[in-house]
Amino acid sequence: MTPARLVQAVTAEIKEAVKDYKMKAEGQEDKAVSVYTQHIPDEDFQDDTYYPLVIVSWQGTEDSEDGSEAVIGLTFGVYGEDGQGADGEGADGRGPGAWQDLLSIMERVRQRLLIFRLLDKRFRLILPTKFETIEAQPVPFWFGYATLRYQVAQPDQHMDADWYKITEEYIK
Repeated sequence: MTPARLVQAVTAEIKEAVKDYKMKAEGQEDKAVSVYTQHIPDEDFQDDTYYPLVIVSWQGTEDSEDGSEAVIGLTFGVYGEDGQGADGEGADGRGPGAWQDLLSIMERVRQRLLIFRLLDKRFRLILPTKFETIEAQPVPFWFGYATLRYQVAQPDQHMDADWYKITEEYIK
């Protein structure tokens, strides 16, 4: 299944981008970034131990005469009650504010995906990409978003004999 395989490929690349990044979050000094596929496993949000996080989700595929493109959405999230002081540092004066942690994670991912544009030897990143935040953040949670488009294979009428084989592709 192409959408699931693409999500797995983007997830693997993001995990590589953030594997050595740790930050203070939710009472932990060195918390690694969690990377989730499609959604957070438990979505009641009563427990904020998920942060910092990146969620990789398939949003759709469009087919045209020129080929097929899949859209992947990324949601970035960090937790930080420190906000921002007047100097751009955390309000507690002990380092960067949560918004800077958010931007740091987003930039690591952006750079990695731009360097490694071909994933799984089959999915090519299409430019432009879009990375953004929102002005009114729901503090102490801070969110950013990205929209990525990947070129994906487009089957045609000449592949009818292999249809069952193609649709049974799975992720190992």
